This record gives sequence, C-alpha cells and structure tokens, in this order.
Amino acid sequence: MYTYHSNACAVPGVAMATPKWFQVQRPHPAARPAAANTRVRCSSLPPPEPPIRRSANYQPNSWSYASMESLEAANKCDGNPADPSSFDKLKFRVRHLLHHEMELLPKLRVIDTVQRLGVAYHFDEEIHAILNSVSMEGQDVGRMDDAHLMTLLFRLLRQNKSPTSPGLLLRSLKDGTGGFKKSLREDTQGLLSLYEASHLAFGGEDILDEARVFSTEALRERLPLMRPHLRSSVDNTLAVPLHWAAPRLQARWFIDHYAGDGEADQVMLRFAELDFNNMQKLHQQELSRITRWWRNADLNKNLPFARDRLMECFYFATGVASEPGLAACREVVAKAFALIVALDDIYDIYGTLDELAVFTDAIERWEAAASEQLPEYMKGIYLTIFNFSNEVAEHVRKIHGCDVRFLLKKAWHDLCKAFLLEAKWHYSNYKPTLQEYSDNGWVSVSGPLMLLHAFPMLNEGITQKSIDQLESHYPKLVQMVSKIFRLCNDSATHSEESLKRGDAPSSIAIHMFENRAMETDARQAMRDLTMETWKIVNQDVYDDNCQYPPSFANACVNMARISHCIYQGGDGISAPDDGKKMEISELFLEPLKVAPDGGRY
Repeated sequence: MYTYHSNACAVPGVAMATPKWFQVQRPHPAARPAAANTRVRCSSLPPPEPPIRRSANYQPNSWSYASMESLEAANKCDGNPADPSSFDKLKFRVRHLLHHEMELLPKLRVIDTVQRLGVAYHFDEEIHAILNSVSMEGQDVGRMDDAHLMTLLFRLLRQNKSPTSPGLLLRSLKDGTGGFKKSLREDTQGLLSLYEASHLAFGGEDILDEARVFSTEALRERLPLMRPHLRSSVDNTLAVPLHWAAPRLQARWFIDHYAGDGEADQVMLRFAELDFNNMQKLHQQELSRITRWWRNADLNKNLPFARDRLMECFYFATGVASEPGLAACREVVAKAFALIVALDDIYDIYGTLDELAVFTDAIERWEAAASEQLPEYMKGIYLTIFNFSNEVAEHVRKIHGCDVRFLLKKAWHDLCKAFLLEAKWHYSNYKPTLQEYSDNGWVSVSGPLMLLHAFPMLNEGITQKSIDQLESHYPKLVQMVSKIFRLCNDSATHSEESLKRGDAPSSIAIHMFENRAMETDARQAMRDLTMETWKIVNQDVYDDNCQYPPSFANACVNMARISHCIYQGGDGISAPDDGKKMEISELFLEPLKVAPDGGRY
C-alpha cells in the first residue's frame, strides 16, 4: 500500500527523503513588540525555491505543419487522379489470377504476393475461399517433400485460422535421425519460407522454435552466395520477419523489391502501385485534418520541453489501423498518441511529484472544472485530453448508441497512475523488480489507452455489453501486445533513458541488475521474452476459437507489429533518424512515379 505525506507518495520498502523543493518554508521566530515610536517595517517570507526541472533536450519537430495542413487542398487540385476504370480493370485481372491458377503452389504464391503488396483487402473473400478449400493433411506424399510449398501453406492456413499441424509440417522436412534434411540447407526459398512460418508458433510448439533457429543459421550461412535481389529479401526478413512487419511499411518496401524481380507479374505490380498512391492520398487528407486539430490545440506554447511528434504518431496509427476504411480510427489513435507523448514528458522529466499527483486526481475527476486546480502549464493538455475523448465518446454514442465515456476516462486514469508510479520510483531511487516493472510497464507504454480508443472506431458492431466488459478488465490480448510494445520500446531507449537521463529503469537494466548479467545477455533474454509473448498473441488471434472481433484482433496484432518497426534501429518517436524520416516521407508524402503504360519512370 502507498501512504501519502504532504501529497508526496512513498514506495514500499523505501525511506522517502523529502525533496528539496518540497520542504516547507517555516517563518522566522516572532520578534518582541516594538516600542511605541519605533517604525515598523512589513516583511515577507522569502519566496519558495523553484522546483528542479529536468530537460531531455529532445530534437525539434522535423516536419512543416503548414505543409501538412495544406495536403488536403493540394489533393483537391491534383489534375491527375488515377483512372477508376483502369484501376477496376487491373483489379479484375488480379482476381482472375487468383482463380486461374490451378496448381496449388502457384495459387499460394499469388495469395502471398498480393498480401505483401498490400492489396489483399480487395480480395478477402476469394482468399478465404481458396484457403478453406485446402489442408495440409490433404497433400500427397510427393508434395510434402516440397519445403517451400508446405511452409507457405502452413503460414497462410494459420493466418486464415484454419487447422494446421506443425508436427506434420516438420516431419516432412526432417530426416530419420530427427534433424533437418541436409538438402534443405541448399533450398534458399524453402529456408526463407520456413523462417517466416516459424514466427506464427503457438505456445508449446517447440518444433517451430527448432525450425526458426535452423533456418536463421542456414540463411545467414548462404547470404554471401546469394544474388543481390534475393539477398535483399533475406536481409529484410531477418531484420523484421513478415509476421512482425507493419503492413503499409512492408507494402511500400515490397513494391520496390517486386519491381526489381525479373519474373514479377506486371498486372499485380501496376495494380499495387496505383492502390498505394490512392491510399497515400487518403492518408494525406487524414494528416491535414489532424494537423489542423494539433495546431489549434497549440500545446507546444505551454509545453516547450515536450516532444512534438504528430507525424510520427500518425505513422504509428497507420500501423495499428491500416485498412482504407479505418480513417476515423487512424485519426483517433494518432491524436491520442500525440497527447500521450506530451503527457509522458510531463510525468517523466518536467512535473514535480506533487504536480503529477494533482494531475492524476484531476483525470480521475474527469470534469472541466478540475483544470482550475492545476499549474498553468498543465491546464491546456488536461482540457485537450478531456475534450478529445469526450468528442470520441459522443461520436460513438451517435453511431452505435453506446456510452464509452467511462471506458475512455478509465484508460487515461490508468495511464496516469502508471506514469505516476514510475515518477515515484525515480524520485525515491527505488529499483523495481522485473515483475513490478512489467506489471506497470504494459500500461505505461500506452498500448491499452490507444486500443480502447480504437475499439469503438473499427467499424465493428459493438454493444454496451462489450464496452462494459472492457471497463471491467483489460483482455489478455491487449496486455500481451502492450507487453511487446514495452519490450520494443525498452530495446530502443535503454541506453538513452536508463543510463544518460537516469529515468525509470528499463526491462534490460533490471534484468542486468537482478542477474548480474551483461547488456548483451539481458537483451537476448528480452528478445526471448518477446518471442514467447508473440506465441500467446498468435494463439489468441489465430486459433479457430478466437474470441475477439476480427478488426479488433487485427488492430492488436498490428500494434505489436508497428512497435517492432518504429523502434527498429533506434527510437523512432524521441529521436527519429534519417532512415525513419525517409520511411515516413515515402509512405505519406512521395507518390510512386508510375508511367501511363504501367512501367516506372
């Protein structure tokens, strides 16, 4: 239990020293009465010492908000929109490819290609029908020796929530001694497909762990022997496996990669390029709207110390909700994340413990008048949060007839309580155990808040009962994808946050402390934990008894995916490097240059 003394909170097992800025200024001893003719001067107590404020010296915003806000108008003036009739003809021809291929492997390759190109949402019904018509058990003995066929079939069937047997898959790839067939080491395509399939493992499927280790080692051995185009594909997959990759980011990369394939189907490529540019225009309209909202909020005026990362937050939001029909969901998630980033900096580096406790109490009250008790610099963000979530709730009430006000307020209050606990740890120099850190970290990373705001915006039929269930407890799936989010964040921010600024420790730092381990060993332990957490997510989502609405399950998985991508190679929120900025620019600002005849300029 936490006890409160003068509005400062104690941590169990820690002797709390009163911070210097929190000491009470006591009056001087009373003086004797002055003589009658003595002039008395009025004096005041010296002003209290200002609180000690930290600064992270974050890099400034990299994007022009004026240009971002003008994107919607620029699209309206675009004189070269894609010809709808040409687009529809290409779509018809891609659908024909799905039905035309009679052999199983070519048919599966078409499905795999349209998924990687980011256009599978156009053909969901056809793809489900094809995958529902095949099974692993139905393949003849000759086919089961084809590593690429069997591993691709396994992955696509599992994604489709069809019955799959990793034991049957691996038995076809192993020799009589229980090891993998030597011939498989020479089959690069089979190895690559086996590696991808292994990342859809459920808990207890140790045989897929063996497959992942084997295929990783074999692919790395073969890398120097590969031609540049194939090596590029293997490098990309080893960096972030397909199952962990954000859909839109993967599509942008694969379109360029596929264009360099001499055997590429030009119809599929042309269709994907036009579809990507159409989606980009949609994203630009969304960016324009959220930029207008952000500039009107003008939070940077009172929070100059905080990160201003609207574009990066939108990048994250498109990872969570990637389908074109989820524009409203993307905008809500992007706005929520932009507010979270600023709020995190208040709790993490700027606010005093007393101020943070008052702000957390104000969020619990959830009323506009609560802002009157806050320091001036906190009032703007409090009212922006309050108004934003209430507007989301009103939208949901009009569309679905459900009341989500308490759900959204609970999400903010839970986040603030988690932020506050981390602040207590910092001010008291308390070192949490890995269990304590993990129990708080999956909330403080903000995954639950964004997913609870996303849930009613996913064009899924929601009921008051489903809302009430979310209010009572966070589903296991939300907890697990948020845990992955936290582990990815820690992997990228450990050196900066834990060592340089002295913030709340990361999972890596705590593992090092508890196990007297080197940083490399701690990072490997967290990678292993990430893999085990993914297995829980996979089983929750891809088991044929999945209890979650499809769009919500997909949003949860996508949050885990974009977490890997935004923190790959560094912190893409706090310190986006040139590579991350290029990814963002290619996704949202630079259309693919497609010649009228279907080729590239």
